[in-house]
Amino acid sequence: MATSEASGSGGNGEGRDQSVTYYRLEEVAKRNSAEETWMVIHGRVYNITPFLSEHPGGEEVLLEQAGADATESFEDVGHSPDAREMLKQYYIGDVHPNDLKPKDSKKDPSGSSTCKSCWGYWIVPIVGAILIGFLYRHFTTDSKSS
Repeated sequence: MATSEASGSGGNGEGRDQSVTYYRLEEVAKRNSAEETWMVIHGRVYNITPFLSEHPGGEEVLLEQAGADATESFEDVGHSPDAREMLKQYYIGDVHPNDLKPKDSKKDPSGSSTCKSCWGYWIVPIVGAILIGFLYRHFTTDSKSS
């Protein structure tokens, strides 16, 4: 069931009209075939059916994500600014606010927030290896001089 509501002036500036059509995720999930292909990217719903045959990666990769939230896959590929601009022409509405997860609205689209702590997993073994190397060298040098 699609619902249409007026949006305020706090829109995202993409040149859309004043009313936004909201789609439930259940409705998007039904559009998962080559005949009708919808997907969600960053809380927005896109009908990419006409683009299937034009997609440089092939239509198979789009059909794998059809009817679902493809935000992570879209960002993992690293689409160009031109691809992001092209996506706007397939926009048909937003995901209904009740279907959005609270963490989705605060999620960093670059995905860098999860990697900020990744270096911590590497620093301890590296420092440990360096320390063991210095201790080994220190003890082997002392035993040779005695």
